[in-house]
Amino acid sequence: MRVLVIDDDDIARELVAGTLEQLGYQVFELPTAIGATRMIFQRAIEAVVIDVMLPDMNGDKLARLLRENPRGRKLAIVLISSRPVDELQRLATAADADAVVPKTDIRTRLGLTLRAAHQSRTGAAPR
Repeated sequence: MRVLVIDDDDIARELVAGTLEQLGYQVFELPTAIGATRMIFQRAIEAVVIDVMLPDMNGDKLARLLRENPRGRKLAIVLISSRPVDELQRLATAADADAVVPKTDIRTRLGLTLRAAHQSRTGAAPR
């Protein structure tokens, strides 16, 4: 699966990307939302992991914009943040994101959460 990771924190982005690469995902990275839509559609990205706190646009707003595009409806979207889980979940629901993962749980939960989100969004069997 091709996954785009968007996080302005270099260490957090490397942690997410490294975790996903170890699980066999093909990972692309961006430090901001700028260029995300273009990369998603040009590289046939299947899932996006977005930090909620980006310098140019909140991750939940980016998720909403992606969902508004017909080509973004099958995109699995997972929001990550250091914010409290209940707040993160509210943002994800409002943005029509598929799932949330607290940054403290990246190593343990992200892979399974991403697979489940992709399967739910596309109906595809887990890979």
